[in-house]
Amino acid sequence: TSLPDKELTLAKFDFPLATHSIRKVTYKLDSFLDDKSIKVTINGHINRKPRIRPELSFAEIRDSNGDCTQILLTPQTTSSKLFDLLKTTTVEDAVSVTGHVQLKKMKPGDATREWELVVDNLQILNSSNLDAARLDKLKHSNPEQLPPQFRYLQLRTKFYQNALKTRSKVAMLIRNIFTENHEFTEIETPLLFKSTPEGAREFLVPTRSPDKFYALPQSPQQYKQILMSSGFTRYFQIAKCFRDEDLRADRQPEFTQVDLEMAYVNNCDQVGVVVEDLIHNVWNRIRNISTYRVNEQGYLEAIDFDSTKPNSSLHFGKLKYIDALCKYGIDKPDLRSKLEFVNLSELFIPSSTNNGQFPVLEACILKKAFEPSKGKYKLPRSLIDPLSYTRRKPIVIPIQDENDATNWYKKFIEKKVFSEAATFSEHKLQASLDLEAGDILAFSTRAELPYENPTPLGKFRQLAINEFPEKWNREIYDKSSGTISEVKDTSAIFVGSWVVEFPLFSPVEISSSSNNDFPEYDFTSFESTHHPFTMAKHEDYDLLETAPLKVRGEHYDLVINGVEVGGGSRRIHDAELQKFVFKNILNITNYNDLFGHLLHALSMGCPPHAGLALGFDRLCAMLLGSASIRDVIAFPKNQSGFDPVVESPTSVSESTLNQYYITTKLNS
Repeated sequence: TSLPDKELTLAKFDFPLATHSIRKVTYKLDSFLDDKSIKVTINGHINRKPRIRPELSFAEIRDSNGDCTQILLTPQTTSSKLFDLLKTTTVEDAVSVTGHVQLKKMKPGDATREWELVVDNLQILNSSNLDAARLDKLKHSNPEQLPPQFRYLQLRTKFYQNALKTRSKVAMLIRNIFTENHEFTEIETPLLFKSTPEGAREFLVPTRSPDKFYALPQSPQQYKQILMSSGFTRYFQIAKCFRDEDLRADRQPEFTQVDLEMAYVNNCDQVGVVVEDLIHNVWNRIRNISTYRVNEQGYLEAIDFDSTKPNSSLHFGKLKYIDALCKYGIDKPDLRSKLEFVNLSELFIPSSTNNGQFPVLEACILKKAFEPSKGKYKLPRSLIDPLSYTRRKPIVIPIQDENDATNWYKKFIEKKVFSEAATFSEHKLQASLDLEAGDILAFSTRAELPYENPTPLGKFRQLAINEFPEKWNREIYDKSSGTISEVKDTSAIFVGSWVVEFPLFSPVEISSSSNNDFPEYDFTSFESTHHPFTMAKHEDYDLLETAPLKVRGEHYDLVINGVEVGGGSRRIHDAELQKFVFKNILNITNYNDLFGHLLHALSMGCPPHAGLALGFDRLCAMLLGSASIRDVIAFPKNQSGFDPVVESPTSVSESTLNQYYITTKLNS
């Protein structure tokens, strides 16, 4: 390769700086129209293929905000050389354009004024390649469908520019709230950690010492607890975390969380108050919309927010784990919907209970889901497709007429799906379900204390909410006027709640295969429902020795619109109690090797503490109304954990691997 032409190459490095953004010109348009001597320079990319005409030529420039405006070349103001130069440009060329502002000619019916830049000077700073031209149509119609290896082209478009800039604003706001409102200290913790069992698989980092590996942290959990023993009573960081697990739309092998820990905490609400201050500020100040809670009457109620007065108590309501599973079938329910389940256990006994482990029969009714007068109703495929459910599928039936409403259950007794309980009463059944033509009835089984999450009916509820987005939404209660209004579009409604009193321990699942209708558990072997550092509810303390599965934890999850935005707990700060949990309950015999560093820190007068971590990627995606955190990550991995832009991971030579005492083993 020869050295590029000096004059042509160096010219690309000598150009005028931008004087304005398109947005700023639009905001103060009249001042530019009144004085055409004001020269405006905009730097950006050619957004569409230029239109070349003998007298007038047009192009469209897109600036760094993703905003676009037309540039106009006229013989009166533009050199003929620039006309020739424009002919050589193509889409996505980097350019610098200088000129004056004038109004575009308005077409009949146009309601808003638009402006264009009449060009005095045009400079190509770097030409684009043929790929940009080939992808131009897709860039304008469906930028999310651009090939992932061209992520940098995708990021130039307005949505993705806004996504990453919103993420930056949220990070800055969070830092300000932590430090200014609550006197937190931002502290970075190491990324080269040690391998410890915390649930998901770890990413290991080899060293040049035989049999010695670092592990990338799944969270800063242990470091932040050690910081509580280090005299820092309020810590936070926006931390990178790593998990080697199967990927979905809301998962990445490396992700970001807002991590915090507070010492001398004697109540979980103290952490919740700080977290809510973050959430209410982010939604109100970044998205400019209110957050909501479910009030005692079951209505949505906007939370009073004043950024100048940090709240001193929780605004979001609390929901016990067992109530969440019984009412909604999941520990992160979307409370925008008022769909709840009806327990039919007093009326029917299910035939298939997996040796009595799943004895509860429950129902969900979708009221007025269809118009029965239009003939036989075909159930939506998503509600009855076995692939929509991890294990057993609920039985789903449309109520076509009055006979269905009163006699639906009889055929299931005949088929021995369930039988009448001793306390069965047809009157009680009709009163419980209140079925009428046009309803959809679904029923399934669950355990008394479900570890299955979501339950089959919990999954059905999620599918029904997606299938019928305008139905069964909670109404909004306006405190100032006392009025109640319906909600048709829930996309701008964000409802939060704290889910509390989780089981501290869960039985180990014997088989995770979805081929079985029921999950199977080993009730003699336990694992932490969240992590092994969570404190038990005080009233359940004695059960740690006698019945660990009955112990409730001091854990709390923040759930917004059916998404677990964050989770935390009060920690065990007593080293002896922590050893008991490791050894006697979790059967971790080498706890000193794995957690000795933490136990030493706890035993040196570590104060009581509690904390929480918010999923930062997920929070930003929710703000934008996106279902995927990939939209708010600059260079996400795909579902194989592959980065298509830089093509990582890559193979490494055997000689390099040998320096780390590693060799490759190929499958035969």
